[in-house]
Amino acid sequence: MQHLAKGEKIVIGMVGLPARGKTHISRKMTRFLNWSGLKCEVFNIGQYRRDIYGTRECTANFFDNNNTEATKARTECAMLALKDLIKFLEEDDGDVAIYDGTNTTVERRQLVKETLEKEYGECKLMWVESICNDESIIENNIKLTKLSSPDYKETDPEAATRDFKSRIQKYAEVYEEVSREKDGPDTSFIKLYDVGQQFEMNKINGYLQSRIVAFLMNLHITPRPIYFVRHGESTYNVENRIGGDPELTEKGTTFAKRLNRFFISELNQKTVEQPKKVKIFTSTMKRAASTASTLELSSKPVYLKSLDELHAGVCDGMTYTEIDEMFPLEYKDRKTDKLNYRYPRGESYLDLIHRVEPIIFEIERSKDPVIVVAHQGVLRCLYAYFSKHEIKEVPFISIPLHTVIKLIPETYYAHEFRYTINVEDERISKTKVNQPLLIDDHRSVKV
Repeated sequence: MQHLAKGEKIVIGMVGLPARGKTHISRKMTRFLNWSGLKCEVFNIGQYRRDIYGTRECTANFFDNNNTEATKARTECAMLALKDLIKFLEEDDGDVAIYDGTNTTVERRQLVKETLEKEYGECKLMWVESICNDESIIENNIKLTKLSSPDYKETDPEAATRDFKSRIQKYAEVYEEVSREKDGPDTSFIKLYDVGQQFEMNKINGYLQSRIVAFLMNLHITPRPIYFVRHGESTYNVENRIGGDPELTEKGTTFAKRLNRFFISELNQKTVEQPKKVKIFTSTMKRAASTASTLELSSKPVYLKSLDELHAGVCDGMTYTEIDEMFPLEYKDRKTDKLNYRYPRGESYLDLIHRVEPIIFEIERSKDPVIVVAHQGVLRCLYAYFSKHEIKEVPFISIPLHTVIKLIPETYYAHEFRYTINVEDERISKTKVNQPLLIDDHRSVKV
């Protein structure tokens, strides 16, 4: 996989007071960029501090700018993180590095800029500042993430809350927002107010920076479930053929009807006066469209070409045995590198990832439950974004037929449950998933 040239590499510096969602944003950006095929890593200054100084001595006083010794220690941690960040770009072929810290003063941001120029050279430095004036959001962030962090392990919650709020106040006393006036007119930045309610940008240049900004503008922290469902069994599934636009089998039709009952129960669609809003996205292909059309929910499905299955080109409609016989070199190339392999006149998984990127934006933007009814290849790509899978694992992710995958994203991970709907009777089995599911050989399952 090709990496960005030196002058095109990007360093993203986070800015903002504690409990403003900087780490959440950092992790989301990292997931998105790695999923897109870029090499991205987060360098969290707080983790360097904990590794060096532990947590017992790091009370609010440690973050007081008048505490000369502590200020020096925090600066040393910041520089160590920056040193490793530069090493990542220079020696590890990194494309994008995220510098996760408060960086609340012009002096600190200038130090970062000068160090990068001196120690690394040409790269694009972009600041992402999270500003939040909504106290309810701040309180919720403290409750959900900060009090469970290593800094307050085995600490009384009330005492931890008081100390953390005092820490915020210490930072607030010296806080200087990023601006053209203070940081310079050529400073590249985006400012996010109250988790996406308002945005301010300056000097955002190039395709990659624009993609990052577009992604950031769709983020929020409202919890909601996301459901991925592969279409019901099709005639091609039975015949082990790939691609095509076949109809559902009798089993596939039965699954679609039972899927409707599952979602009516799951989303309480008929037990409350105001049915829960839901977004339903599906492909334009018969087997997915037929499955989604049975859903009698508060919203109608939205049919999107971008959710159509990976295009198999000249091999469309063939079995893998037929491909091996007719196109042995293509068959061999695909087995060697399924991620990058592109069917003649067709697509690769990397092509598919870029095709479904707007769907990721739609899912991230939605504050309502989302249901995606699509195909194995498409769902592998979408699921990989929300899971722990590396991009090279995408072609091997298990997305079985007649199974609902439910994801509940949180700051650091997503809870996952799988519901297998038995088409022979009314049974539905539920499984909580803790580890990524892979399959070794696609020829051993129905494709």
